[in-house]
Amino acid sequence: GGERRAHTSGPRLALLPSLSSPRLPPITPRHRSSEISASLRKKMTSTSTDDAAQRQGDGKFHFAIDRGGTFTDVHCTLPDGREVVSKLLSVDPSNYDDAPTEGIRRLLDEHDPTGKGRHPRGKAVDTSSIGSIRMGTTVATNALLEREGERMGLVITKGFGDLLRIGDQTRADIFDLTCKAPEVLYEDVVEVDERVMLAEFFDENKSEEEIATLEEKQPAKSNSDDDRWPKWPEAGVGKRVVGVTGEKVISLRRPDADAIRASLQKLADKGIQSLAVVFLHSYVYPEHEKLVGDIARSMGCFSEISLSHEVMSMVKLVPRGHTACAAAYLTPEITEYLAGFTKGFDDGLMTNVQLDFMKSDGGLTPVNDFGGHQAILSGPAGGVVGYAKTSYRTTLDEGGNVVNKPIPVIGFDMGGTSTDVSRYDGTLEHVFETTTAGVSIQAPQLDIHTVAAGGGSRLFLHNGLFVVGPESSKAHPGPVCYRKNGYLSVTDANVVLGRVIPDHFPNIFGPNEDEPLDLEGARAAFRTLAEKNEEAKGRTIEELAYGFVQVANEAMCRPIRNLTQMRGFDITKHALACFGGAGPQHACAMARALGITKVYVHRYGGILSAYGLSMADAVVEEQEPAKDHPQLAGGSHLPDITVITPVFHEGNILFFVASRGHHSDIGGISPGSMPPHSTNLEEEGARIVAFKLVKDGKFQEAGITDILV
Repeated sequence: GGERRAHTSGPRLALLPSLSSPRLPPITPRHRSSEISASLRKKMTSTSTDDAAQRQGDGKFHFAIDRGGTFTDVHCTLPDGREVVSKLLSVDPSNYDDAPTEGIRRLLDEHDPTGKGRHPRGKAVDTSSIGSIRMGTTVATNALLEREGERMGLVITKGFGDLLRIGDQTRADIFDLTCKAPEVLYEDVVEVDERVMLAEFFDENKSEEEIATLEEKQPAKSNSDDDRWPKWPEAGVGKRVVGVTGEKVISLRRPDADAIRASLQKLADKGIQSLAVVFLHSYVYPEHEKLVGDIARSMGCFSEISLSHEVMSMVKLVPRGHTACAAAYLTPEITEYLAGFTKGFDDGLMTNVQLDFMKSDGGLTPVNDFGGHQAILSGPAGGVVGYAKTSYRTTLDEGGNVVNKPIPVIGFDMGGTSTDVSRYDGTLEHVFETTTAGVSIQAPQLDIHTVAAGGGSRLFLHNGLFVVGPESSKAHPGPVCYRKNGYLSVTDANVVLGRVIPDHFPNIFGPNEDEPLDLEGARAAFRTLAEKNEEAKGRTIEELAYGFVQVANEAMCRPIRNLTQMRGFDITKHALACFGGAGPQHACAMARALGITKVYVHRYGGILSAYGLSMADAVVEEQEPAKDHPQLAGGSHLPDITVITPVFHEGNILFFVASRGHHSDIGGISPGSMPPHSTNLEEEGARIVAFKLVKDGKFQEAGITDILV
């Protein structure tokens, strides 16, 4: 476990032994986000597993599996407490159907104390000796990136059918004139005539008699018979009920069950079997969504029904709607994968084996509670837990005195398809709203940055430029050296440069899965590339390979700089924990480029994501309801005052007009908002709670005078 010099003037390479769990520092979640809604206060409760029993051996096999895009890694604690690891291709259709199942079968067959041969390929795996299975998977991530999820429909409040397609108008590149809006996940839309509103501001100046009259009054109908003008419910008319936050809510219009059933049947007739139900204000009053959910379940033709208040009960309709759509779109893919996975085992898998999945927030959850929107970072999350528990530690002398305090660690997880980077400084950092493949998802996730550069990234020469990725050779056919007629990739470059030694690599290639990596095949592919490109002529094979490696290294350095220097952290005061199948091949060169002087490589660095799964905790998420903010034009950056005016046609509101006034016109000390020499909030302008300027056709002069004066 000592340290070894990797280069006299470069970073030190520290080889870490396997560490027993009780000595490892506990991980404290820390939620970081540029804007966390006040309606959400997350509490992450960790429940430690009985690691000591597993380490000493409890007579059962315990598996932790990371199914990546190229390789599937398996960590296993044997019945006697010993640890063994295995690595196999994630996709190898000529030899097995499912990689995690095959990995479990191989280790059972090799280490079963009752003798080998009890778990032959092609037969359901006997689970009597299995204690637990923990898994991280990229199934949901790949389905979202490749748009291969379940066909789904969106059920949303009437008038908002285009809301998720419009989104928040964020442009990934504001200077891209050909920028296209991301495709939505749903195939069809059903608009439901329902509406609720908060009673607080509407009722604040009304007597009990006025409120009682409004509750007894029948909803008003439109004076127009023209179908182009929707018959909107009248504000304030309806029963007052108490929502989940304790606030009073007015149910302006309850959904019509017969109309909903007819609309849902049209979706079912089109072959749509998954639904996302997203209504306004359902985070405070979910009864209307529950009604639609009950109707859909009673019809028996929908396999997945995601209600937005159950998926993520938060304000902001657009991200809540996208998250519900992601759950409806991806959860069936998870369910389908689980069905295929369980087919490889006997009936005891779901009854006698503890089967958990890693969520994007770094915690484990039972298989029955695992949703598609929670699985975006299921695979990389295990690696973060793994390096956090093995690399961030205090150095003690023989007397138990502190010699060195822990230093922040950059996690560098380079796999076959992509590279994930993250930062750990004693706490796990979370974000609550992320955008993946154009879809905004409101769910706690570890702050992990991904770049499309991995061992399987394909290599190209375009007009003399070295290009790495983003295309991947994947597990099948894989790089050229995999002996499957694959594509020239980063792994081939490392094989040619001697950074991957075939004699030290598993002999799992070829038609019989017993051949080493193909060095000569990789060299021949580089030779062919040089011959086909005029710009490459005169270069040696090694020069070409090294050029591609340099390009890949720079691509992977960028997100590390974004995690550190762009956030004000000194990158030179960090250690680099490298893992993943390809991480150590690039770690020292990247550390030198970044100015990092210490590199950690765990003994299980090649399968650290799986090893992290074996040490992860079960995490329970609790969300406390919080009342809505008063509509106060407040904070430390006041906007200009705005008057919203409705425009009517034949008694119906067609649209609203916003008229804005500068703060200097209403009391601010200078034009514009947030003057630099202001010393208190009032000097920036008026602070006004939402105020009805015109009521019953009369201008409320006295009220606005009191506010401004």
